[in-house]
Amino acid sequence: MKQKHLFWGAAVALTFLFSASAIAQPRHTKKKVKKVVEAKAGVCPFTDKWVEDETKFEDRKEKAHATFVPYSSTATMQQDDYFKFPWLTPKHANYLLLNGKWKFHYTADWKQGKPEKDDFWADNADVSSWKELQVPLNWEMAGYDVPVYNNVGYPFENKPPFITAFKDNFDKNPVGSYRRNFNLPEGWETGKRVFLHFDGACSAIVVWVNGKYAGYSQGANTDADFDVTNLVRKGDNNVSVRVYRWSDGSYLEGQDMWHLGGIHRDVYLVATPKTFVADHYITSALNKDYTSGNLNVDLTINNASKEKSEKTLEIELLDPQGKSVAKQSAQVAMTAKDAQKNCRLSIDNLTGLKAWTSEQPNLYTVIVRQKAGNKEEMVFSTKYGFREVTIKDKLVYVNGKRVFFKGVNTQDIHPLYGHAIDVETMLRDVILMKQANVNTVRTSHYPRQAKMYAMFDYYGLYCMNEADVECHNNHSLSNNPTWRAAYVDRTERMVLRDRNHPSVVFWSLGNESGGGDNFQATYDKVKELLPGRDAWVHYEGYNHGAKYSDFGSDMYPRIEVVKKQMNGLNDKPYFICEYAHAMGQAVGNLQEYWDLIEASTGITGGCIWDWVDQGIYDTRRIRKGLPLKDPKTGLHYYTSGYDYTKMNNGYRGFQGDFMSNGIITPGREWTAKLTEVKYVYRDVNFESFYSRVLTLKNKCAFTNLADIYDLSYEVLRNGVSVEKNQVAIPSVLPGKTCDINIPYTTAVDDKAEYVITFSLILKKATSWSKQGYEMAQQQFKLSAENVAGTSVADPTFVQKDHGKLPAIQEKGKLKVKDNTITGKDFSITFAEDGTLANWTYRNTQLVQPNAGPDFNGFRRIANDNVNLGATGGVAENENKEEGALTGKKMMVKAPKKQGKTVIVETAVTNGKDTHQIAYIIYPNGTVDMKVTTNNSSEETRKIGIAMQFAPGFENVEYYAKGPWSNYIDRQRGSLLGLYKTTVDGMFEEQSAPQTMGDRQGLRQLTLDNNNTKLQITTEGMVAFSLSHFDDAQFNYDVFYGGKHPYDLVRSNQIFAHFDFWQRGIGNRSCGGDSCLPQYMTPTGAHEFTLRFTPMAK
Repeated sequence: MKQKHLFWGAAVALTFLFSASAIAQPRHTKKKVKKVVEAKAGVCPFTDKWVEDETKFEDRKEKAHATFVPYSSTATMQQDDYFKFPWLTPKHANYLLLNGKWKFHYTADWKQGKPEKDDFWADNADVSSWKELQVPLNWEMAGYDVPVYNNVGYPFENKPPFITAFKDNFDKNPVGSYRRNFNLPEGWETGKRVFLHFDGACSAIVVWVNGKYAGYSQGANTDADFDVTNLVRKGDNNVSVRVYRWSDGSYLEGQDMWHLGGIHRDVYLVATPKTFVADHYITSALNKDYTSGNLNVDLTINNASKEKSEKTLEIELLDPQGKSVAKQSAQVAMTAKDAQKNCRLSIDNLTGLKAWTSEQPNLYTVIVRQKAGNKEEMVFSTKYGFREVTIKDKLVYVNGKRVFFKGVNTQDIHPLYGHAIDVETMLRDVILMKQANVNTVRTSHYPRQAKMYAMFDYYGLYCMNEADVECHNNHSLSNNPTWRAAYVDRTERMVLRDRNHPSVVFWSLGNESGGGDNFQATYDKVKELLPGRDAWVHYEGYNHGAKYSDFGSDMYPRIEVVKKQMNGLNDKPYFICEYAHAMGQAVGNLQEYWDLIEASTGITGGCIWDWVDQGIYDTRRIRKGLPLKDPKTGLHYYTSGYDYTKMNNGYRGFQGDFMSNGIITPGREWTAKLTEVKYVYRDVNFESFYSRVLTLKNKCAFTNLADIYDLSYEVLRNGVSVEKNQVAIPSVLPGKTCDINIPYTTAVDDKAEYVITFSLILKKATSWSKQGYEMAQQQFKLSAENVAGTSVADPTFVQKDHGKLPAIQEKGKLKVKDNTITGKDFSITFAEDGTLANWTYRNTQLVQPNAGPDFNGFRRIANDNVNLGATGGVAENENKEEGALTGKKMMVKAPKKQGKTVIVETAVTNGKDTHQIAYIIYPNGTVDMKVTTNNSSEETRKIGIAMQFAPGFENVEYYAKGPWSNYIDRQRGSLLGLYKTTVDGMFEEQSAPQTMGDRQGLRQLTLDNNNTKLQITTEGMVAFSLSHFDDAQFNYDVFYGGKHPYDLVRSNQIFAHFDFWQRGIGNRSCGGDSCLPQYMTPTGAHEFTLRFTPMAK
């Protein structure tokens, strides 16, 4: 499909390059509205007391309903792109989008005086002196006030329902006043009902239209509709909105996220007939074959004006190709007493149905027509998928098949717009998820815009839809009866809006809010609102799902805990709602989780926390119109929680950089972490490769591999491709295996390392990827003996011997004078302590003088913290990182000739351990460096050496696992190969800079300064990294230290690490395993050799 809106292209790039000055405005606007005296149409019932009254969360707001966009005719509807892609803006509907520039006035503290000295909402109020603000957008992203990041606390005193903000850098009780004009479409002023819709605003809004009060709403992420039929007029109109940044509703919006104010979702008007279908609820009953059944559509007719009329209501079902399947209609008579009527239309005995799943998201279209006589007066459509979700014996089945939910948690965040997510970014997220084998999204911790569920339906993603309820810092609210109605309202609005979406398979009542009768009430409400369809409810917050939940559920369990719960949790299906906390250098031991999940009899799956880093562009730069990206380095000026508030270090829930937990970057770039997720979440196992036969296992629930995939293979010799081909996959049903003969012709010998790469590629282009896209890859080592191939993905592969360094013919002569060795074209000098003081080749400096090699056991990553937000970020390490940056160096044996070579021995001590480095210097300029490490603690973060290469050796070619960074417990998705990059290209832009860039299984590394090459060949187990940044810059508190990638000082020289072992990175930054036993640093003596060979280009 070549629709432009399906892809993340140049338009999105322009979005991110959007001039900051276009949305930036002064922080405070001092100009005031000109006073206009106008007679009031009536007394506005709103009072400021509502903002701090938990029982008053709405006024004059319409009852929630399923999403629909009304059209005047079927023909008009089917001409609109929205008909096929219901996340696009309707162009031909009875719909008017009010997004765009609004007049805006900011008040820092409404409790110090009214937000507006004058009635800005008055029909003829003059707001021409006000600045403009884009809608949707959080006002902090335009420079008003500052963003506030808070996790387990509140940014105000915990005294519900009242708001008393803490004394900090942010304003205390902000209010934003919005106003815009609009022209009412022709014909809407008579014979129509007109509704004003808000998708979301934080956190309480008061609305006026043409100077008349329209209503009040709370709930930052739930829809609000107001009937403005009697408030609008022909021609020019105006709408005014007052947005309260904090309200009592904020106590239920205590999520782990940026807390931002303003209208952050769409605003629009729709027009309907006076009497109209106001809601529709679609259900189906499928037979055991899941290809036949019945369809029911329950219609709610709104006749608020109580007019006598007769309507014909009709439903039509279209198949996924748009062909009509069946119709059904009924006559409905409304009397002057009928404010509302319900009508059910059914289509029975449907056959040949194609069921909906994430693998095969077959979507039908249900058209609803309302006619007066034979004339259509309103038509709308809804995409619908036939599917059934059941629970049996603590397992979840979709259409009769067990399904594993391979999920991620998501947040609404955009680096430039805050919580305002544009369609392109939504699509980018969904497409990346599909390309990475993700099949489930938990909308943590609030509902998304309706358009995103339409994407889930279309592209095929299961959804756990979560209500906007989190009182993390005050669980007592969950058992307080005065708050019950607010709890129920948020859940009810979510369910009534989204219950027609086939993607929504689970409903979550909220997050981390303890237990109480209010959750029992919301649980019961979900069950009540979903007759005739599955209604599976999730809530982890009380004793791991013991009550108010159809699932046992927990967060960040250790592997040993998951083992104990393989048969379910609390005698229910076990869903791990948050795990593998992806903060910084993370997502270690992910495969070990899924080995247990897929072998279990009671685990349904889990969702990684979380999808995208919540970094936002520096709002101070936005306000000043400064660049948001460093033009020299390309680094983004992203900021974290500690950049805006005085409170930090976990105090009152202000947790610094703890919001940066994403698998992907704020800009939605692919990452090393996503590479590992893609591998672990794959739908196929490459079981074995033996005697040219590959055994595949189909892990799909519904798809025959032969229907959608081909298999390609590529033979590599020492990382270089020597043969490529493609073979067909035979029929292999879900859960079954197949054997495929691989007719490669390359002769394998013992003179090189041979590896074969298998790729499962798409036969045809899909809505989310091009033809030939690689959905899963696996490598096996080939041998001359044609024995079973060793899986390169297995972490033990890089631990195996990959060959001995060849002997060197000792030709030429060496001179030794003091500690200097001189040969043809090269010179090496050692300092008295054994340091390489100088090393040149053809007058080119190879190493940074007097800069190693040295022992370096330093590592700083978020996962090394003992506890959540441990002060100082100190890891549980016998040798503190500060002490492991360097050691005490010594010369053991000064340079001495031995035959035609020169031998040098040095050592480095660090704490209990001494590490030896023995050099053999050959006459041809080659240098062997044999490193013997001694390690006394398995907690040591890494054992190896650090050294510095001279400036200029920027070009890099390496034969190792890549191309993304990888670690011993996060390297299954990385492929062994020969890769070209640069030192700068190996930098990983993380929110809080930390240890980065490792590559496992190094065979050979070549550095190039365009004149000279330095080739480094290995013997033994070696991982490496290269950077222009010294480790000392990472020696800080990664949670609260306030450092950014653009704060680092880049050096010209190259900092290199060659490690025998680096401890697994684990999942410890929010619980979970710090490191599994098999990935701990081995104790004892270990050795590897680096052979350095300089050469001219």
